[in-house]
Amino acid sequence: MSLADEYDVTFYHRDATIYVATRTGACERLLSLLDALGLDRHHERGEVWHQVPPKMDEIALKAMADRAVPLLAQAGYQVDIDAGLFGGTAYRAALGAHAAPRPPTPTTPPARPHRPR
Repeated sequence: MSLADEYDVTFYHRDATIYVATRTGACERLLSLLDALGLDRHHERGEVWHQVPPKMDEIALKAMADRAVPLLAQAGYQVDIDAGLFGGTAYRAALGAHAAPRPPTPTTPPARPHRPR
């Protein structure tokens, strides 16, 4: 069982490392997408997960995270993130773009018919 079985992808922090777990039996398309984002893929006893490379500095980490989460959401994957890991402007903008569309607001209120008293 994977930590991401409730979601397609779960970002979490443990022991000064950021891990990215995928659903058990995740498709190669998803795993390759995570590879392309610069995450290191690991295999052990049938488990597959990704980690942020240890050489990645904080600025590069935030930039990668700001690209990764919206990209995964746009590709149709459900993403779960530990609170406080991410939240840059690109990430917030992408989440806003995927929010439910709002009906247009009228620029002027509709005219009321004049009724004499």
